[in-house]
Amino acid sequence: MNEVTGLDGLKRSSRPRFLGRKLVALVVLVMLLGAYLALDAYVWSQRDVVKTNPPPASELQPGRVLSDEPVYISGVGTGNFRTRCDESHINHDDPLVYPGQVDAAHEHVFFGFPETDAFTTVDDLINATAPTTCEGGSLNQAAYWVPSLYAADGTRVPYIEPLFYYKSGFHIPADLIQAPPEGLVMIAGHDRPEPQDVISAKYRCEHWEAPSPQFDEGDPMDHVPYLPECQPGELLEFRVVFPQCWDGVNLTSDNQRSHMSYPILAEAPHTGTGQCPDSHPVPIPEISYKFAYWVTEETGPSDTWYLSSDMNASHPRGSSLHGDWLNGWDADIMDLIVQNCINPRYDCGVGLLGDGTRLQELD
Repeated sequence: MNEVTGLDGLKRSSRPRFLGRKLVALVVLVMLLGAYLALDAYVWSQRDVVKTNPPPASELQPGRVLSDEPVYISGVGTGNFRTRCDESHINHDDPLVYPGQVDAAHEHVFFGFPETDAFTTVDDLINATAPTTCEGGSLNQAAYWVPSLYAADGTRVPYIEPLFYYKSGFHIPADLIQAPPEGLVMIAGHDRPEPQDVISAKYRCEHWEAPSPQFDEGDPMDHVPYLPECQPGELLEFRVVFPQCWDGVNLTSDNQRSHMSYPILAEAPHTGTGQCPDSHPVPIPEISYKFAYWVTEETGPSDTWYLSSDMNASHPRGSSLHGDWLNGWDADIMDLIVQNCINPRYDCGVGLLGDGTRLQELD
């Protein structure tokens, strides 16, 4: 049996130890590189986080609580706040279109202020103290309502966890937005005989690929003003968008629309390059209601659904989409939303007030 001796044996016996040291060094290098990348990723993730200085808990009104959830600098130059409201009740009233006339309207689903009926006025909202179906307890007494949505078989499709947006929008510079005045009311969209306008009533299927350019690739503006054919397994998204330019004088008008106007539009992708018209010079937050549904075999394709306001058989289903809004917000809270979220172009997520506090979440 041959034995390995001398210099040759020494070289061979040293090689495993040398390779082992190289392997250990490589592992350490990989670990250091991973730590560096993790630290770099953390630094980059924090560079867009807004530093907040929350007030003492003792100074917070009921419905507002401390929160350590992050607020971010918007990546597209807009200021955004969202809040959740559950369905409150259903009836055939509309205090803006048919004030004092019980059961005079098509069926509506109401959110927020829990007692909206044919006799409701803004004074009822302003003087209310009971909790609503929105985040924040009694701090958001606004009344929101839309037509009921039905599947093809006549089953009402409930509005589950809708989001109610208050944001600068893509058209008006965020730093110009002012808080809406107390008592303001308005309607977006319509159920009249003429076709709907996509500026106020918007639908889209999630799988659609929007053409460029867009203001925000994550929020494409390729909607249609009627219920599209989204197939089972797809997500249908639709929203009602209110005009955001106020005439600066009137809290309402004969048709609940003419005291408000949509802005002169910016051109994508240049956010904030539009403006309010001279006739309606005061920019307020762009208020919108956003709903989303999974289309299933049970519901059938979404173009077979319909709204309670779809009265004209010659128009596509869903083309009567509209919404009503009565301002019942606590004025101080609305000022926080505008000053802490919208004006500085921050994304305040859902319910965050941009100062280390938030609206009390729904149960």
